[in-house]
Amino acid sequence: MTHCLESGGKHVSPDHMRLMWNCAEICQTSANFMLSNSTLSSQLCGVCAEACEACARSCEQVGDMEECARICRECAESCRQMAGSYANQGTGAQQRVPADDL
Repeated sequence: MTHCLESGGKHVSPDHMRLMWNCAEICQTSANFMLSNSTLSSQLCGVCAEACEACARSCEQVGDMEECARICRECAESCRQMAGSYANQGTGAQQRVPADDL
């Protein structure tokens, strides 16, 4: 984000900045859920992968952000792997928890 703030112009467009902030936040939240061994980790990691992919595409569209796009894609792949790992952990596939049950 520092690169974008210092570069200005299209790097600080509201949609791009919002997506980067959201991506960073969901990555941190996903890590926190995994650390607590939450039953929602699989679902959150899946959403995290989607956010990272969207962020990578945004970085590519802005331009001059190849390293950021590459790192976002690596993170997305890691999140997909973690989502699968948590979904199959234990005695069987993890089931989706209805929001009313939280």
